[in-house]
Amino acid sequence: LQTALAMMSLPRNESDSIGPKTEIHTPKTDYNPAPHHKRNVFATNGDKFVFVMVGLPARGKTYIAHKIKHYFQFFHSAPTEVFNAGQTRRKLLGAKPTPGFFDPKNAEGSKLRESIAMRTCENLISWLKEKNHNDVLGRIAIYDATNTTRKRRKWIIEKLTPVLQSRRHLIFIESICDDPATVDQNIKSVKLTMPDYAGREPGDAIKDFKQRIEHYKISYEPLESKHDDKLSWIKMLNGGENMTMNRIKGSLPGQLVTLLMNLHTLPRPIYLSRHGRSVYNVQNRIGGDSGLSSEGEQYAKELAEYVEDHILNQNLHSTALNAKHARLYTSTMQRSIQTTRWIKHTVQPDGWVTMRPRRFAALDEVYAGKFDGMSPNEILEQAPEESKRRKNDKLNYRYPRGESYADAIERVQLVALQLERHRDPVLVVAHNGIIRILYAYFKGLSREEAPYVDIPFNSVIKIVPRCYTCEEERFELVETKNGKDNKKNPEEKEAGKAQAATGDDKKEKEVPSAI
Repeated sequence: LQTALAMMSLPRNESDSIGPKTEIHTPKTDYNPAPHHKRNVFATNGDKFVFVMVGLPARGKTYIAHKIKHYFQFFHSAPTEVFNAGQTRRKLLGAKPTPGFFDPKNAEGSKLRESIAMRTCENLISWLKEKNHNDVLGRIAIYDATNTTRKRRKWIIEKLTPVLQSRRHLIFIESICDDPATVDQNIKSVKLTMPDYAGREPGDAIKDFKQRIEHYKISYEPLESKHDDKLSWIKMLNGGENMTMNRIKGSLPGQLVTLLMNLHTLPRPIYLSRHGRSVYNVQNRIGGDSGLSSEGEQYAKELAEYVEDHILNQNLHSTALNAKHARLYTSTMQRSIQTTRWIKHTVQPDGWVTMRPRRFAALDEVYAGKFDGMSPNEILEQAPEESKRRKNDKLNYRYPRGESYADAIERVQLVALQLERHRDPVLVVAHNGIIRILYAYFKGLSREEAPYVDIPFNSVIKIVPRCYTCEEERFELVETKNGKDNKKNPEEKEAGKAQAATGDDKKEKEVPSAI
């Protein structure tokens, strides 16, 4: 006690004070020549997994396979690849199969299909055996084919068991759809654009593809507990309305189940918007929790009109969707909440509150830590070395006592899954860094590209995820102060994408920011 009292009586220097400091950041160059560089990489902890798709054509297997691929690449940094038997067939035999090619009674066609399956599986195994630059990453391979018979699935097990740690690392994913309207929609929206039907009349193409489905139905053997009890499998009915699982264990398989529970194939609009320009934005300060500026207030009112005129009164082209059931997501920060305060929350006859606001801390801006509330020039003056570090690795750079983009990606994952699940329109009003992450995920960009996506003020970005694409429209609601048009032409968009891919961010050559 006497020692403690003596220590307390000693004068405290400025660096020990908890009050304001003249310097918040003291550069140190020689105290730790080999620092620990923490990266937010989940990957597979070195394990290798194979997910095998099962099901009739036009059941969303390829859509699900590519969703799984991008989800684990984007949110878990896991090397993931899809091996599609149809693509292998087109490479070996051309794009247009003969009418009876898929008939199980066609001996020659059956032999060719077996050779295609063999080639696809061999390509998968070769890729699975390749080494990563980091052994922690592991690998995930997805075998995308019908695999509708027990004989074929047994053959796959025999081929893949030697290259996997255990049979639990081989998971079958069966997609079943007993809704004729959904199957017809899948055929019209996806299959008619396949290379197999290039140049053919839509009516003939639909008839031919339905005949292909009938051929597969003849020998179709679904996954069943009485026959497949020892296998690991997940069975989905009508896009996740009902799911059955067998022998699913472990962290990554659990993440897979969570993703599949939230997936569906219905196209629906998602609206992304930055908050209105805040007081700190006007003062050129990063982070903080300031309210809106006068320009931000103007945008908030324009946004409310846009919601009323366009989001709530649109034709969604599906009886399964209801524009009046639109949802509103914001962060917990003032500038995000204030941007949405003019939006009406009408109670519908069924009791649904239209645009009922939900606030997510996961949507808060990337935290700038010690630099929160500072201007870029102040940061450059006090911590010039931080500018270089951020420029060299914007994705993984972490603000002192703050966050990195990789940290933000981890927490935004939960919101992304909710957006995957919703079938009605959703408006997300958040911050530059967060909107960049959501946009990059749904547009199929890599996590490395996310920090460089162009998200302008005073604009709404409408995206519509579809099976193989994600449509996009941008609407500028308030003209920016410098008169710059936020609507980019296709050439500018491609240039921006190339800039993101090379990591060349011309706006931030020297000074770090919270975006």
